[in-house]
Amino acid sequence: MSNLQSVFDTLRGWPDSSALAHSLRPEPTVALVEGMVVETKSLQLTPAVVLKMMDDSLVTAPTLTAADAGKAYHVAGVGGAWSGFTIGDIVEWSGTAWALILAGSGGTPVGPPDGTRAVVAAAGAAGSFAGSEEKVVVFSTGTPGSWAVADTPVNENNIFINGSGSLYENKFYQYTGAHPAGAWVGAFHQAAPHMSKLSSGVVASVVRDEAWLVIQGNDQFDAQFVDKVTCLKLLTGCTFKVATLIADTLAPGDLVSANAGVLEKTVAGAGMKHYVGVVVESNGVAGAGGIISVAS
Repeated sequence: MSNLQSVFDTLRGWPDSSALAHSLRPEPTVALVEGMVVETKSLQLTPAVVLKMMDDSLVTAPTLTAADAGKAYHVAGVGGAWSGFTIGDIVEWSGTAWALILAGSGGTPVGPPDGTRAVVAAAGAAGSFAGSEEKVVVFSTGTPGSWAVADTPVNENNIFINGSGSLYENKFYQYTGAHPAGAWVGAFHQAAPHMSKLSSGVVASVVRDEAWLVIQGNDQFDAQFVDKVTCLKLLTGCTFKVATLIADTLAPGDLVSANAGVLEKTVAGAGMKHYVGVVVESNGVAGAGGIISVAS
C-alpha cells in the first residue's frame, strides 16, 4: 500500500483487522501530517451537577426572578428561602422555586461529596467562584474543604450535566470559541473522538499508549474533508517506512518512541518511555533526507 507516492510507504500487511486504517478529526487547529504518531483523545469533560454555579458564600437565599432560572448555589447558611435546606447542599433556582440538586455530605468540612463538579456561570460568580466564570470546578473535602478549577474549557469541549432535578439535567453542552470569550451552548451528543500528537508515556507509571500513524494528513485532504486524517494502528504487526530528521542516529534494533508526534530513540533506564516500534533499516542520512523502516 502506498500513500500518493510519498516517502511514507507501508512495507508489509496487517495480521488482523484491528490494524486497519481509519479516519478521524484532528485536534482543533492542529496540523497532523503523514508520518506523525498520534493517539485518540476526546474533548469530553467529566460530568458536572449544574451549569451555572454562582456562589458558595451566601448564608441567606438571594431574591431572584424568572430570568435567573438555572442559577445554582452552594448553601453556606439556611436563612430566608433556604430554611428547608442544609449547609453544604447545592441548590438551583427553577425560575419560581428552589430545588435541591445535590445534598451536602454531612461531614466536616460541610459541603457536597468529594469530587463534585460544577460549571461556573458566565457572569456574576462570587465567593470561591469569582474569576472562574465558565470554568469547571471540583470540590475537595480536604481540610478545609474547597472548590478549585478542574478544567478551563477550550473550543469544542463538551460536558454532560447530571445533577438530579437541574433544569439542565441529562443535557450536553459544548464550549464554542476561546475562553473567556467563548460560551457554553446546547449540544445534541457527547464529543466525538479526535486524533492528537502522541508523547509516549513512561513505562513505570503509565498504561501503554494506543499509538496510530498518520498516513494521510489533514493537509492532504481536499477542501471538503480538511477536518480529517487517516491513520494506521501501530503495535499490531505492520512495518512502515517514514521520513525522519534523525535517521543518522538510528540503527537496526533501536526502539523508537513518540515525542509530540515525532519519532525519537527510546532511552533505557529510569524514565524509559513505551516504544511504538523497532528500527529494521535506516539510510543513515541526517536531516530532511533521512528515512527509516520500523516494525511495529
